[in-house]
Amino acid sequence: MLQLETFNIYILLCVIAPIIGAFLLTFIFIFEKQIDSLEEEKRHLELEQDLQRANILQLNQQIQPHFFFNALNSLLSLARINRKEDLVAGIEALATFFKFKYNDHDVLIALKNEVQFVESYLNIQQLRFGHRLTINKFIDNDALSVRIPPFIFQTIIENAFKHGFEKHVGPAELSIYIKKLDNILLIEIKNTQPIDMALNHTEDELQQGYGLENVQKRLQLIYGLENILFSTISEEQLYTVTIHVPA
Repeated sequence: MLQLETFNIYILLCVIAPIIGAFLLTFIFIFEKQIDSLEEEKRHLELEQDLQRANILQLNQQIQPHFFFNALNSLLSLARINRKEDLVAGIEALATFFKFKYNDHDVLIALKNEVQFVESYLNIQQLRFGHRLTINKFIDNDALSVRIPPFIFQTIIENAFKHGFEKHVGPAELSIYIKKLDNILLIEIKNTQPIDMALNHTEDELQQGYGLENVQKRLQLIYGLENILFSTISEEQLYTVTIHVPA
């Protein structure tokens, strides 16, 4: 009797084993397909991220030749009139500018690094414009640790010089306001402009140059269009750029 039961179990195993094996093979096949699909999806995602990063870095590294041309002219003028101390300070500021501009390849940097970079830029411009230029700054200490794309508000400031201060003589005033508001970083840059520029030109013709377009593209690539605010307002003698990004 025992032998018969053993034989029946053996027959049952012989019947069930191929079925179980088929199920296992099917499961392994499906599992491997899913793994392959996930790996392919991961490769596509990594490729998209690499392309996006390359695009962002390309936008980051685009330069404004007029700034370097004007900065060198300013330093040359200081050398001609023998203002050695100002000349040395200008060269140091320009060296810091170059070092940051071409050595930083991160998609996001701490705001405090951007502030140091902007300080170098403004030091050069202060030498160039002299007493004509007034700079007002308020930068919230809580905002300094927030990570932002490099050259964001430096580009806006550079735009103010190119399209505002270089277009007319007389007093030039620049205001920088940066504050962390809960989960939002607020950046507001204001610069004076001749009244005839505001009255006789459209906003696109006035100051919406490639620099501001560059800033918008980078913000959209990094944060998404729905997560940022970017606005420009041209009033009588004041041009304002306002940015909200996640903090």
